[in-house]
Amino acid sequence: MTRAGPPRPIASRTPSSPTRSGCGAAAATFAIVTLGCPKNEADSQRLEALLGAAGHRPAAPRRADLIIVNTCGFIDAAKEESIDVLLDACGSARRRGAAVAAVGCLVQRHRTELVAELPEIDVWAGFEVEPLVAALAAIARGGRRGAEEGAADGAARTPRRLRPLHAYLKISDGCDRTCAFCAIPLIKGGYQAVPSREILELAGAALSRGARELVLVGQDTSGWHEPGYGGLARLLADLARLEPLWLRLLYLQPEGITSELLEAVAAHAVPYLDVPFQHSSARVLRAMGRTGDGDAFLAMLERARRVLPDVTVRSTFIAGFPGETDDEFEELMGFVAAARLAVAGVFPFDAQDGTRAAAFRQQVALPLREERAARLAGAVEEAARVYWESFVGASLPVLVTHGCRGRGGEAVGRIDRQAPDVDGITVLAGSPLRRGAVVRATVTGVAGYDLLAACHDVPH
Repeated sequence: MTRAGPPRPIASRTPSSPTRSGCGAAAATFAIVTLGCPKNEADSQRLEALLGAAGHRPAAPRRADLIIVNTCGFIDAAKEESIDVLLDACGSARRRGAAVAAVGCLVQRHRTELVAELPEIDVWAGFEVEPLVAALAAIARGGRRGAEEGAADGAARTPRRLRPLHAYLKISDGCDRTCAFCAIPLIKGGYQAVPSREILELAGAALSRGARELVLVGQDTSGWHEPGYGGLARLLADLARLEPLWLRLLYLQPEGITSELLEAVAAHAVPYLDVPFQHSSARVLRAMGRTGDGDAFLAMLERARRVLPDVTVRSTFIAGFPGETDDEFEELMGFVAAARLAVAGVFPFDAQDGTRAAAFRQQVALPLREERAARLAGAVEEAARVYWESFVGASLPVLVTHGCRGRGGEAVGRIDRQAPDVDGITVLAGSPLRRGAVVRATVTGVAGYDLLAACHDVPH
């Protein structure tokens, strides 16, 4: 399939994009298996809505007519995981006559090679929705069913689905930045903002389905702007009027954290900043194609803490970038200690084909990259321990994500400083709790990035 210009992301399509393809009352079933980051989760949520609008139904993977694997192609480990999951899906699908579709970032970047190497895949879709709609319509017309062996008449049943407690809202896709290590512009193309009207519609729909938290994602959420509407400050205000329990921002680039944005977060969102610093050495950052340095980042965090006292700061770092010296790595270790981080992802540099950094000279040897990444992760954990221990003794609201029935059991939840899927959890003891409840609990201890707490009020 040839394209003119960059691909349109799933998130930018409207619910009316796919037609019912003539499937009438007949419907096929599908299951979406999502790999990678919360941005992929947002794409999968959107894809499920689009396929539902086309007349098809979600089902458990073991029963679905079509298993759709939303792949990740950001780093080599993610690529390998995607291929492993695709092969596993093919194995289970073949045993019951179901089909498998590969979609997402890995397919968009490496479709030609994958098609040649994985003939088991039935449908290749990248970011396109139409091939999936067509495949499901053909399955429905042909009566093909992938139901679990032994089910009555082979008919797939829609599983009992737990209501979502959080919803990812992708407010943009693609990226205009030129970071030397990043393949996202090669995969997704240039920056594209999702219209405010669509974001607000998706948010309202998610809340009506029971979501308690809205999480805004994109390659750079701080850069979102719509002509004639305004920027992120107005969008946050409009989303807050929908009355979610929590409103959260992920993926804020450092230079985008302005006074206006901080005031908007203070007024409408949880006190949580997810800022990918990547490094603190000015020379390494320039080689990466990024701005700033450790001193500038610390000054920004100081400004943020004046507006958002005790703000939770999450970040990501790359260890062993080409040319990184011992002194520059030690500078990064010092920055992590000074920044008072709550959590961070640490990655050894992983050269991706087509990126500028892959061709840089002075590549750091893999064992040294991995050693530095391990040391840096330890420094992050030490900083995080100090941060999370500051909550011991505090009484905080907790959103219960996994309930328990009897007294003496343990439930699992999150405080507002813990983002879904990527951060730690709060383990609750003290009373029977139902999923989706908000309870008051006192923090009694810390286990790594997790909190231990005792519930002491009636769920509401």
